[in-house]
Amino acid sequence: MRLSIIGLLLLTAIPNHATSQHNIDPQGESQTKVMVLGTFHFHKTPDFYDIMDEDKQQELKAVINSLTGFRPDKIALEASYKDSAKIDSLYQRYVAGTHELTNNERQQLGFRLAEKLNHPSVYSIDYKQPWPYGKVMKWAKENKPGYIEFYKNWKKSIGSYQDSLFKHATLRENLKWLNSKPHDDRLHEVRMRTAELGGGSNFVGTKTMASSYERNLKIFSNLAHIAESGDRILVIYGSGHNYFLKEFVEMHPDMNLVEVADYL
Repeated sequence: MRLSIIGLLLLTAIPNHATSQHNIDPQGESQTKVMVLGTFHFHKTPDFYDIMDEDKQQELKAVINSLTGFRPDKIALEASYKDSAKIDSLYQRYVAGTHELTNNERQQLGFRLAEKLNHPSVYSIDYKQPWPYGKVMKWAKENKPGYIEFYKNWKKSIGSYQDSLFKHATLRENLKWLNSKPHDDRLHEVRMRTAELGGGSNFVGTKTMASSYERNLKIFSNLAHIAESGDRILVIYGSGHNYFLKEFVEMHPDMNLVEVADYL
């Protein structure tokens, strides 16, 4: 009898909980909607690629027009949180016509989109910290040289593919690749192979992944700090951050992740 009573209580409790949540916010209107756009760094491209060229500027305008469809009311950038006032001051000068945009994605994408949508400000959410890859590579050279060979081949392969996109793809096509699952899988490959290094009492290979999680979690904390109920936030970041930031957004009970592919 005791088991049946407990079972009955569980059965009645679950739908009541679901119903209460549904009644609180039936349309999810109070949820913060977040869209993460992973990019390459516009100012760190091969010599043959220049985002300031006229044809690339036209491609950039087309991408910006597409992103307006998301209707973000805040744009978060890969700029240090402690430099928020400085970055926003540059944005204010750009809107006033007294600042010429530089060739980085923060300004070419972020400032231009924010100005197009009449945003009063832009938001800097980045957090910098040392990345221990040098120590990991040093250990691998001495203890697992096969990893060094793997890493060189992996880096050459992904670099060659990215170069081919710079040569033959439009900006939109390049961004679609950087925000795709196959791209994330390529990054996961090297992350997991690195995590294999060491083990037992020496977890040297986990240090880079642990550092990545720590940094991106701090970036997410800055994102959460600027988020308000019902916001629509576009996050513009280097594509290596995609997986982490999207994972944290999906985990947060008051946020909804919006797929950027729907707006590219």
